[in-house]
Amino acid sequence: MPGIGGCIDCTHIKIQNPGGPDSEAFRNRKGYFSLNVQAVCGPSMEFMDIVVRWPGSYHDSFIFSSSYANKYFDERTHNMLLLGDGGYACKTYLFTPLRNPVTPPELKYNKAQIRTRNIIERVFGVWKRKFPCLQRGLANAPSTIVNIIIACAMLHNISRKYQNADDDSDDEEDILEEEYGEYNDDNNILGPAARSAYIIRHFS
Repeated sequence: MPGIGGCIDCTHIKIQNPGGPDSEAFRNRKGYFSLNVQAVCGPSMEFMDIVVRWPGSYHDSFIFSSSYANKYFDERTHNMLLLGDGGYACKTYLFTPLRNPVTPPELKYNKAQIRTRNIIERVFGVWKRKFPCLQRGLANAPSTIVNIIIACAMLHNISRKYQNADDDSDDEEDILEEEYGEYNDDNNILGPAARSAYIIRHFS
């Protein structure tokens, strides 16, 4: 897809019950304790940005709204777009799938959007396979858990730079959940309008 600078999604890293009065904030919708880790990846399956700070109950869209990536892409100084799933609000700089595609251009857009965005799921799958502790779960102190996750992301990028053969797997993690869903924001009209213009320009 032309003009795409990265794909964004979140993945849950399992942790032990942190205890304390706020421990339930770490329990995600699947019922286990986790950190909800946001990542933006590029076309070479490298991490361009990673956010490791939010408990598992926090929604992907909230994490993005508070992140540097949101501010960076919103400034549009580089004219690049993000792709995300239906868990995000469609913005002028972050395009999501259409909930109910009807016309041939809309159908082509959705197919291309989902296939392009698939790379972030592949990144999560490769990353967790390379560092099994991320799949198995971490039982360290909170600050240590954050350092471990960031270190694993950095090592992943080094591995990608030198094209480790083990990184070429097509394994995926949570294969494109919410493909056709859409974050509800009745006040958001600029994002869908920009997406419609993009569809007309590139898929008509």
